[in-house]
Amino acid sequence: MDLEVSEQLRSNRALINVWIPSVFLRGKATNAFHVYQVYIRIKDDEWNIYRRYTEFRSLHHKLQSKYPQVRAYSFPPKKAIGNKDAKFVEERRKQLQDYLRSVMNKVIQMVPEFAASPKKETLVQLMPFFVDVTAPGEPLNRNGRPKGASRFPKLSRGHPRETTRNVEPQSGDL
Repeated sequence: MDLEVSEQLRSNRALINVWIPSVFLRGKATNAFHVYQVYIRIKDDEWNIYRRYTEFRSLHHKLQSKYPQVRAYSFPPKKAIGNKDAKFVEERRKQLQDYLRSVMNKVIQMVPEFAASPKKETLVQLMPFFVDVTAPGEPLNRNGRPKGASRFPKLSRGHPRETTRNVEPQSGDL
């Protein structure tokens, strides 16, 4: 591909892409909980984070206090009974994905530091929610990444997954 065309395509790409391609059930019986895989891409940097609903809820509350405009966005409500039902989990996955995209778009508009320097480090500084957390005590390799397996599998768009969902990168453009 022509270098000039390649650069043009890169510069026309969205600032950030975010979507939730899958959900995993962890734990047993009454202690079972769902973990959402969140895939983030900024330019050529891409990574996955794994978060529980309570972590999304905590993010929502923090963002509301820092950016009052976030209150206008719909956040999926807490549900005590029936929250393991497959239909409910899938609907919540979509709602959390829509919420994250909307909020990220708004926050990016309000934070010129990110627009000026759209990279993982800047995003993580603004929103620690997006840190790729290493399990406590897990050894790191020289790149600062875990040597062993993390508590959740590392997945990306190109690999088979336990639970397949529709990956929609084009609709995650912010």
